[in-house]
Amino acid sequence: MKIIGKNSLSQYISYFLFVLFIILTFNLVYEIIGHIILLYKYKSGSTILSNTFALANDVGWMKNKWTIPMESQLKFRINYPFSDIQMVTGIYDSNQIIHNILGMTFLSLFFFFSYKCFKEMSVEQIFNQNAIKWLKRFCFLNLLIAAVGIFGFFYFRMDSLYTLLTFFFFAFFGMIILFIVEFFKKGLALQTENNLTI
Repeated sequence: MKIIGKNSLSQYISYFLFVLFIILTFNLVYEIIGHIILLYKYKSGSTILSNTFALANDVGWMKNKWTIPMESQLKFRINYPFSDIQMVTGIYDSNQIIHNILGMTFLSLFFFFSYKCFKEMSVEQIFNQNAIKWLKRFCFLNLLIAAVGIFGFFYFRMDSLYTLLTFFFFAFFGMIILFIVEFFKKGLALQTENNLTI
């Protein structure tokens, strides 16, 4: 099986990435709807859909050395529709909610841009303007999340080395894609020159 071009591995990978994008986008939209319902419940004191969208001091967290100090804090829990399976939970404050939504937005965009890049690699002439455009966008997305993450790490004085390493990984990944963009530009220039010569 070919790696790039029509009926290639890159085409099947693009389908898989598109499915992941759809799933994550559903999660993002559902989480936003969930937070709107939780905000309504917080403001009005309503108990609608309490099994799916929980807002209380006890939302089913296990008791351990990390959760016991937070027993008196207001927490939220959003379950998947028509199930008891937890989608997201946390302390009910704006920082947590914004962090969750931005993280899910980034993941959705990450898989969408990945899908577009692999889709462009599954055409006959992989050196094309669309491939360069989507690779650039994918590069800037990774560099942006790295810059925002590293800034946030030092600004909020986080202490997890793994979190910092994750953001450095995205920066490194973005720089690698930047080199791939230049490779594609050179390939497009050579391909155009070759077509003009013929």
